[in-house]
Amino acid sequence: MKHLSESEIRRGISSLDLPVTVLDTVDSTNTLARELLHQGAQPPFLILAETQTAGRGRQGHSFFSPQSGLYYSLTLPGDERTAVSDATLAAAVSLQQSIASCAGISCGIKWVNDLYLEERKVAGILCESPRLADGTVPGIIIGIGVNIAQKEFPEDLRGKAGSLQCPDLDRNILAADLTERLLYWCTPGRHKDLLEQYRRHCFILGRTVSFVRDGITITGTAAGINDSGNLIVDAGETCILNSGEISLRSW
Repeated sequence: MKHLSESEIRRGISSLDLPVTVLDTVDSTNTLARELLHQGAQPPFLILAETQTAGRGRQGHSFFSPQSGLYYSLTLPGDERTAVSDATLAAAVSLQQSIASCAGISCGIKWVNDLYLEERKVAGILCESPRLADGTVPGIIIGIGVNIAQKEFPEDLRGKAGSLQCPDLDRNILAADLTERLLYWCTPGRHKDLLEQYRRHCFILGRTVSFVRDGITITGTAAGINDSGNLIVDAGETCILNSGEISLRSW
């Protein structure tokens, strides 16, 4: 698989003031982005790595990050008014579109932040808004991990994780395309169109899902996604989920 290249990625991004850093190994691109923000780095900036030793997912989960994946963190300007939930929607739509464009593969979005292919997770998203000591939010970190050509997974991920199985996919082209789409969808005023795209590709709608609330497992039908990006579940009563994990009962 072709190595990541700062110069090749930069050539594919129209924004001329976006610094791009490519590392061989890092604990986590999101962790490094967070550290740089605390050290005073000014967004926007992009960090990518060939591999991660401590990749992070939502709710403290780890993200398996061997060579042959895309490990990516784009940090954009943000403040208290910038919602991580909006960045997550933008990341999911941007990644779905980029994979379709660059690899010819149509993945589905599992609310709220995962991409699936043939009922296996092939990509995860972790958006964060770290606060400085004075309480300000210096930026929004959009972290993305994609399994591009992995064939083997740790035992605890077998049967759950999958990959695009595209060893010839040029990750430089994918990273640049993804960045262009993120810059587009994160522009103010695109929320309505973003939600339309998100709903179109969210494959859980109409399916039976379960989630845990106050220690109780609740099962219902994923009925829709409201204008705030929350999941509407019909479980005898209407439940509105703004975060958390859901499971598909048919799996």
